[in-house]
Amino acid sequence: MIYLSIGSNIGNRHENLSNAIDLLKKNIFKNLQCSIVLETTCILPPGAPKEWDLPFLNMVVWGECEIAPEQLLISLKEIEYEIGRPKVYEKWAPRIIDLDILLIDGVSLDTPNLKIPHPEIVNRPFLQHLLMLINPLQFHYTKVKEDFAKSFVLSPKLVGIVNVTTDSFSDGGQYFSPELAVTRALELASDGAKIVELGGQSTRPGAKMLTPDQEYDHLKPVLDGLHEYMQRGEIRISIDTFCPTVIKKILQNYPITWVNDVKGNLNDYTLRLISEHNCSIALMHSLSIPPTKDLVIDYKLDSIETVSKWAIKNIAKLQTLGFDSKSIIIDPGIGFGKSMYQNIWLLRYAQEFKNLGCKIMVGHSRKSFMSAFTTEPAPNRDLETIAISDILKDKTDYLRVHNIRDHMRFFVAQNCLNGGVYT
Repeated sequence: MIYLSIGSNIGNRHENLSNAIDLLKKNIFKNLQCSIVLETTCILPPGAPKEWDLPFLNMVVWGECEIAPEQLLISLKEIEYEIGRPKVYEKWAPRIIDLDILLIDGVSLDTPNLKIPHPEIVNRPFLQHLLMLINPLQFHYTKVKEDFAKSFVLSPKLVGIVNVTTDSFSDGGQYFSPELAVTRALELASDGAKIVELGGQSTRPGAKMLTPDQEYDHLKPVLDGLHEYMQRGEIRISIDTFCPTVIKKILQNYPITWVNDVKGNLNDYTLRLISEHNCSIALMHSLSIPPTKDLVIDYKLDSIETVSKWAIKNIAKLQTLGFDSKSIIIDPGIGFGKSMYQNIWLLRYAQEFKNLGCKIMVGHSRKSFMSAFTTEPAPNRDLETIAISDILKDKTDYLRVHNIRDHMRFFVAQNCLNGGVYT
């Protein structure tokens, strides 16, 4: 068994760790397990520049491969370079990614280029802590110091929601102020959201439809406040809108990552524009915006089959307009054009959508179908949301939720008790 450490303290640190894991799986390891992720203070030598003092995200991964240790080291350096770390760098300087061989079962090595076990383990309490969490019978460190600011998991991938509206169903008005919305977006990213989604138009039942100028005016000051973070890659932003005018203005001015079209019927010109800006498109199945109780999928039809047919048709169209499978996200549209029973059925068999060959996102957070089994009002449904997220985590690619922090708490605890997760 080979144990590696992965660290990052500049750019989108969560994304950097995820990219490293993807490349390790693709190029080196057949089966890879991951520890939780710890945010720790930066270890620096005396006299280091103040700007180097940036917190790290650190984790341990382990698995088996047939590469000799020296070749493994070369392969790790190639992965670092592919992610963006220069081949020549100043020791201790901030780094987009850092991959180190910690331990290899049955191997002891001491060469000018590689030492196994890694000699710095004894000076890295967070590494000792992570290794002890993996297996306290195998790793024996008697003075472990659990010194970290936050803990995370990289999977499942969570999409955080910021409603810049006055009337959204569970948090309307809470983040309508641009300052509060910016703060909330940064908080969600700090809590571990893979993507933070901004919406300036409420889509709750009975919502008032805004003009394109009104919707854009909701979003612009928030995007202005986040612009520098987006440019540095520290936060990835999705825009929840079905308005072509709003999409065009935003694409011209801001480096967003996704457009989430909850109507699912953007015109070809707008879709091509999104593709040309190297944005992904999230397409949601819906029968009306805002939704109405009386307009739902025919009860005689299988809702899984109905949504799948809609998705297949739209995926084919998107591919003709410049999107590849990696840049298409399909959302079955929980709460939009379905009865509560159809919503539950879609969630129960969400794995069926994996056959579509693109990414799948589910937005179930706090929604009204939960009234089938709880009397809690929408703002109090985070516990139910997390329970459903746990069921969905292996069935989908993204979970769109309001409460990132408590999701992380749940999945971190689960990872630790499971002794790590397979990626």
